Amino acid sequence: MNLHHLAIFHAIAETGSITGCAQRMHISQPAVSRQLRDFERRLGVELFERLPRGMRLTQAGEVLRDYATRLFEIAHAAEASVQELSHVRQGHLAIGASNTIGTYILPGLVARFRRTHPGVRISMFVGNTEQVTQGVSDLRFMLGFIEGPLHGKDLQAHQFLDDEIVPVASSDHPLSSKKRLQPAELTAQPLLMREPGSGTRELVEGCLRRQGIQLDDIVELGSTEAIKQAAVHGGGIAWLPLVCMDRELSKGELVRLPVKSCDIRRPLSLILRSNGYIAPPAQAFLELLAVSGMTPNPGGRVGS
Repeated sequence: MNLHHLAIFHAIAETGSITGCAQRMHISQPAVSRQLRDFERRLGVELFERLPRGMRLTQAGEVLRDYATRLFEIAHAAEASVQELSHVRQGHLAIGASNTIGTYILPGLVARFRRTHPGVRISMFVGNTEQVTQGVSDLRFMLGFIEGPLHGKDLQAHQFLDDEIVPVASSDHPLSSKKRLQPAELTAQPLLMREPGSGTRELVEGCLRRQGIQLDDIVELGSTEAIKQAAVHGGGIAWLPLVCMDRELSKGELVRLPVKSCDIRRPLSLILRSNGYIAPPAQAFLELLAVSGMTPNPGGRVGS
């Protein structure tokens, strides 16, 4: 069915005349009459009775008008919904974030975004860097936030914050009172770490191995918070991001260990698909990052 012909039919039905349809659709009366005849010929029925003054729907026309009205109502609703999306009044924002960022940085930003964009549905997955990177590649996440190096094709990483990873232990740990520690002194201690695939673990292992340290006694825990609590309770030495330990360090629950020759700094990065479309909800979230002083740096690519 020709939708243009259907629109002409519907306009005649609503205005009651060829003249009214022509004025509404900004086309000539002869063109309206010709296209209506073509439409009736295609359908094999007459849709109007031609009266001296105006047009009156036939039974077939009444049936078709009901369908046409519903169809154009749906079309108008679809157009309005798309316009709502373009103004970030509705839609879905899917975010993937590695553990530290998803636990300690993004929750406050997500809450602020929700207050200013209540119609946008938000979902945030928190996992390790490998999982987040894969989710962005698979189009499951509009935005990804990772710690450390990016390994993935057709992705770009833009640094938005800088973080430092430092070794800590509980205040009563045997090494907590030392003024200076060699990396080798850590080998006899249980090391609390995330699972393989974690960006933090990759950085720490690389630093220690460059010092010739073999990692034999590793206790794996599934989140940064679990590692931190294990360290607080004397479970071993943990390498943790400073961003997650303000309270514990200030209260003396954790002590920063003075390990020589192991300075680990890492970028916290936004990852996007190269040349990918950024939907309006995602663009609005990036603008919130900028307002919060965490503007992603397009020149800050950290991997490929």
